[in-house]
Amino acid sequence: MNDILCVSHLKKSFGDNTVLKDISFSLKEGEVLSVIGPSGSGKSTLLRCITQLETIDEGFVQVAGLNMVVPDVVPAKYAPAKVLREIRLSTGLVFQNFNLFPHLTVLQNITMAPVRVLGMDRGGARELGRKLLAQMGLESKEKAYPCELSGGQQQRVSIARALALNPKILFFDEPTSALDPELTGEILKVIKSLAETKMTMVIVTHEMAFARDVADKVIFMDQGFIVEQGSPDFVFNQSGNERLSSFLSRFAQG
Repeated sequence: MNDILCVSHLKKSFGDNTVLKDISFSLKEGEVLSVIGPSGSGKSTLLRCITQLETIDEGFVQVAGLNMVVPDVVPAKYAPAKVLREIRLSTGLVFQNFNLFPHLTVLQNITMAPVRVLGMDRGGARELGRKLLAQMGLESKEKAYPCELSGGQQQRVSIARALALNPKILFFDEPTSALDPELTGEILKVIKSLAETKMTMVIVTHEMAFARDVADKVIFMDQGFIVEQGSPDFVFNQSGNERLSSFLSRFAQG
């Protein structure tokens, strides 16, 4: 099976601060990758680079068979706009702070992109939106506004909104960090259900048990590097890497 996501020697700086120093990994269709590591290690920046919210300085990124940048060119030279748009349509990103439009209803939040971006007719978009709301257990909330929902409900709407564009890869940037423990559980349940459908996902998370249980692969990042990567069993139980062990032990204590 070919890789649906390939990242090779990716580097990213903000001024004098090099945030991503030499990042390489790949993911096959249907796999789930958990990205763990301390705050400031570059995890969120990595997601933002792959989803084109940030530009990379060097390296290579391929998404669903399409090259985001021209291979072997330094500094990075991006592909034509048409290719970049196609790549954007194949990726979805769920933010930690929901990012819903406060002036739109739940259903309008979900249907806006299919209508404006994909050119779907409004009736078809509403049908799709209601199907996704049912999948999220929010059938009764289509006319509600974001301010009328709990944090967990808002995050489920944002997941439905990302799914409405039928992405090939779904990225989650700390999807439970703004939620209390009870609401965290409901979001993790939704993500697990997506994993069972073989949705390709990359999940940045501080939920260690969840990262271990849901993932096919785990990456541990620290100070802009991938320090360790492998199967959940290897990363959590067998690695022996001192920096990783220190991180996991502090997490267990916390």
